[in-house]
Amino acid sequence: NGQSLKPKMKVKTNQELRELLRSEKDTERLKHAEDFFIALAACNTIVPLTLESEKGVKLIDYQGESPDEQALVYAAAAHGYTLVERTSGYIVIDIHGNKQ
Repeated sequence: NGQSLKPKMKVKTNQELRELLRSEKDTERLKHAEDFFIALAACNTIVPLTLESEKGVKLIDYQGESPDEQALVYAAAAHGYTLVERTSGYIVIDIHGNKQ
């Protein structure tokens, strides 16, 4: 629908890690980092809620019983691994702009 998704809460990130995750090099280190952030985004009980915002941006708020899980999902999103949707049958993660 042309709108970008953005986590409601900002999390401080590590520049070196951000650069690694955006790297074109196919290294074992990159693969481990990608697997780690996919696990953070996927392996939890968090429910993403999309909130209306302005200027073509939708905010995602992560709801769940565990503040620890919320923090981990927000950290994954801050590094480009955004949990977008969860149903009983599947989840959708936006990885640097590509929904999977």
